[in-house]
Amino acid sequence: MMHVYQEFNEAVAEKYKIMMFKSKKVDKDYAFEIPDVPASSEYLEVRYSADSPQLPQDLKGETFSHVFGTNTSSLELFLLSRKIKGPSWLEIKSPQLSSQPMSWCKVEAVVTRPDQVSVVKDLAPPPVVVLSLSMKTVQNAKTHQNEIVAIAALVHHTFPLDKAPPQPPFQTHFCVLSKLNDCIFPYDYNEAVKQKNANIEIALTERTLLGFFLAKIHKIDPDVIVGHDIYGFDLEVLLQRINSCKVPFWSKIGRLRRSVMPKLGGGSGFAERNAACGRIICDIEISAKELIRCKSYHLSELVHQILKAERVVIPPENIRNAYNDSVHLLYMLENTWIDAKFILQIMCELNVLPLALQITNIAGNVMSRTLMGGRSERNEYLLLHAFTENNFIVPDKPVFKKMQQTTVEDNDEMGTDQNKNKSRKKAAYAGGLVLEPKVGFYDKFILLLDFNSLYPSIIQEYNICFTTVHREAPSTQKCQLLFEQFLDLEHQH
Repeated sequence: MMHVYQEFNEAVAEKYKIMMFKSKKVDKDYAFEIPDVPASSEYLEVRYSADSPQLPQDLKGETFSHVFGTNTSSLELFLLSRKIKGPSWLEIKSPQLSSQPMSWCKVEAVVTRPDQVSVVKDLAPPPVVVLSLSMKTVQNAKTHQNEIVAIAALVHHTFPLDKAPPQPPFQTHFCVLSKLNDCIFPYDYNEAVKQKNANIEIALTERTLLGFFLAKIHKIDPDVIVGHDIYGFDLEVLLQRINSCKVPFWSKIGRLRRSVMPKLGGGSGFAERNAACGRIICDIEISAKELIRCKSYHLSELVHQILKAERVVIPPENIRNAYNDSVHLLYMLENTWIDAKFILQIMCELNVLPLALQITNIAGNVMSRTLMGGRSERNEYLLLHAFTENNFIVPDKPVFKKMQQTTVEDNDEMGTDQNKNKSRKKAAYAGGLVLEPKVGFYDKFILLLDFNSLYPSIIQEYNICFTTVHREAPSTQKCQLLFEQFLDLEHQH
């Protein structure tokens, strides 16, 4: 093992400009596809700063034939090494207050090593701050961009994650309304707002509206932002308008201080997720697709199916006419507020947050990803934790140069409307043909047993696992015989 260390220190570290690293000899097991890797062996474990370059996945040397973990993310390493399974209480040893804050959080602390963070078990989760969001937009006839004219939000400052949802599900609210460029507020609007006795802020421009909204987000500091199609529409429009109107401190929509806005319009929701990092985004459209069967997952249909109520929809082309008088303008604002209430009620009825917390605590991934509906990532982290705890080397993620077609299961991974991402196609699998029984045709009774969980039953019965199934490397002789058979068939035809 000393030869491996010397080669890494003298050749690899120097070539890839890794100035400082730590290493130690470890014993690890391996149970996957690479044929030349033994089931158990000694390895050199190397740790170095994420500031240094990533090693290539196919790196080989004179004293070693393979390198594992070159493309493992820092988040994955941290979760696996500290055995953190979802949101939980953490004990942080020797924290130091940050001299240069990198976030918008009230308190920011720094630790020097990951092992200074450990999980505290058997403590109830704390209540969270939940904000339900609804917007009204109008398309600009010249620029064809959606402009925001109204935002309504409902807030609960102590929303429980381990109890039944509170009634009512919100404690405070705020609304902000701006006017369109070619419209004016009705002359009696201020008086009408006072009579309503509602918490309504009037902004003269869209830029003022967005600045007020960001200031509110910063003050309330929500842990969870809830919306309907928030990944597909709301967040993207908010960020586009903030960028277009040059509103300062756009990153307050999340918790990380940043100056450069991520590139929008990719269709995958990555930029929106990136911009709101530090806050959990709950899209009830995605959650409803996972939890219930419905003809449509539009907000009106969800309100009808789940809340047994009827939602009034104001067409975007009618919003401009609402500025003609105070009654219609207040009705439009009230309609926005009611939509935010419907969104919050649906989240409570479906028990979205407690279920997502339980799933994340079991799988060991990140709750924000659980709420995006990706099932395969949950399975991945469940196995990553299990194999890491049992001292196995986990396989590296394959790197695909081209976007590959995926099944419906993998399409759910991104949690957005996959019709927008045309490079991903849903695989259509035809099921077995079921014939309607004919009365009097059969003279014998047939008992059909249908297993709900057939695959897990087979796995348990026969102890099927990566660690128990011994897979032989493909034999070149067998491949040669198969090739010869194909040649014989060609000659015969």
